[in-house]
Amino acid sequence: MLQLAESIPENAIIVDEGLTGAKNLLGFVPLRDRYSYFGMVSGGIGWGIAAAVGVQLAQPDRPVVAVLGDGSSLYSPQALWSAAHLNLPITFVMLNNRGYRILKERLIAFHGDDRFIGMDFDAPTIDLAGLARSLGVEAQTVTNPKDFAQSFDTALTDSRPRLIEVMVEPGPQRRAPN
Repeated sequence: MLQLAESIPENAIIVDEGLTGAKNLLGFVPLRDRYSYFGMVSGGIGWGIAAAVGVQLAQPDRPVVAVLGDGSSLYSPQALWSAAHLNLPITFVMLNNRGYRILKERLIAFHGDDRFIGMDFDAPTIDLAGLARSLGVEAQTVTNPKDFAQSFDTALTDSRPRLIEVMVEPGPQRRAPN
């Protein structure tokens, strides 16, 4: 998050649906005006990509950076097509922990249950950069944190939408069967 925060332009608008992967984002990024940050309340997920499209349409002269979780992004990936179709210069940073980490954490916290049925994206894994490309968005996957800054700078200077899939540590894992 620190690398991301250090590279965000001062006039950028952040759409934050990073959930568990970006929970410290606001600690690194100053809010410069009342339109510089759009985040979530009440725990709803799946709105981030479409919100970034709407924010960019409403504020065409400011860069928009959407920080998203992989699970919540899978609720509405078709909004990436809208970004490509409208040629919107949005930078999507998708944090891929290969599952619904927020749901896993809540299941453990509220119910003490670590049986994660349908919450892991494996067998097969989901290629989020490939999904974005299939919808017309330039995309790449970053596995090494050292490569993020260059990818992010490239995305910010592009006049088209770009997605950076950042591979991060997975969340809680299933317990071993008894």
